[in-house]
Amino acid sequence: MKKNLLANEIELDFNGITYNRTNKYKFKNKISKSPLYISKKTGTIFHSPSINSAQSLEIWTKKIYSKKINPKKNEYTAENPIMKSRHYYAALFLNQYLNDKKIEFCDYGSGEGNFALELNRVNKKINFNFTENDPYLYKKTKARIFKIYKKNFLSFNGSIEDANKTNKFNNFDVCSLIWTLCNCVEPIKVLNAIHGSLKDGGLLLISESSRILVPFKKPIYNFFLSERDASNIHPWFFSFNSLSNLLEICGFSIVASNRYFDENDLVIIAKKKNKKSHVPKINIDKIKDIKSFLKDWEKNSFFLKKFY
Repeated sequence: MKKNLLANEIELDFNGITYNRTNKYKFKNKISKSPLYISKKTGTIFHSPSINSAQSLEIWTKKIYSKKINPKKNEYTAENPIMKSRHYYAALFLNQYLNDKKIEFCDYGSGEGNFALELNRVNKKINFNFTENDPYLYKKTKARIFKIYKKNFLSFNGSIEDANKTNKFNNFDVCSLIWTLCNCVEPIKVLNAIHGSLKDGGLLLISESSRILVPFKKPIYNFFLSERDASNIHPWFFSFNSLSNLLEICGFSIVASNRYFDENDLVIIAKKKNKKSHVPKINIDKIKDIKSFLKDWEKNSFFLKKFY
C-alpha cells in the first residue's frame, strides 16, 4: 500500500473507525470489557471511543479526578515514587537534546505539576508554562509552579485544544505531552493544537506506557480493564510504530526515542515540520505479530498469576 494511503488509514484508526477495516480481537479469558480492535492494514490497537473530547474531559474531571483524591490512598498520582521516577527519566531524556539556552516550554495536561519539578532539577533555563483541564488540579498545580517560577509563567485551565486559542499559548520552543495521549479520545485534534503552538522546528516530548510488542513487564489483566468499559477513558494502546505514525500524520518528524531499550515507558522527541511539505514516514505493525503477541502475553500472565 502506498504511503499516502497508509497515512489515511492511520487517520481512520485514530478516529476510532472500525467498520470493514479492523479485526475484533477475542481474549481467551475476560481481559477487556471494551471491544478491542486491530487495524487490518496498520496493526493499530484501539477501543473505539463513542464520545467527543469535551465529554471525555467531563468524565475525567468529575469521576476520576476530583477533590476526593487522596494521594496517600490513591496509587494513580504523581506523588507515587514510580510516577516521579518516570517523570525524571523523561526530563533527563529531553535535556540531552536541548541547547544550552533559555527554553520557552509548555507542558500540556500537566496534572499535578510534578514534571515541572523534575525539569527544574535538570535544567534551570527552562521557563515552564502549563495547561490543566481539571479545576481542582489546576488550582493546586498553579500554586506549586508559583513556588518555583514565581510570576514568570503562563497557565491555562481548560482543554489542550482550547489553550492556543487564547493567543498566549503559542511560539513555544518545546512542548510536552506525557502519559496523556492514550486517554484523549480525539488525539489528532490534540496533536494539531500542540503543533500550532510550537515555533517552526520546535520540539514535542511525548511519553506513553507502551506495552505493545515489548517484553511482558506487566500482567495483561492489569493493563486492559475487565471491570469497566474503558473505551472512552483509555481508547488507544500504542506500540512504537503506531505512536510514531500518529505523530507523523500530524506534522511531526521523529528525531529521538528510547526504542533501543524496548521499555514499558516509551519516550519520543518529535520535531515540528511544515504540514504542506511533510511526507509522513509510516511503519506498520503486522496484524499476525500483534495477535501472536497478545496471545502469548495472556498465556504468560495467567501462568505467572498462580505464583503470586
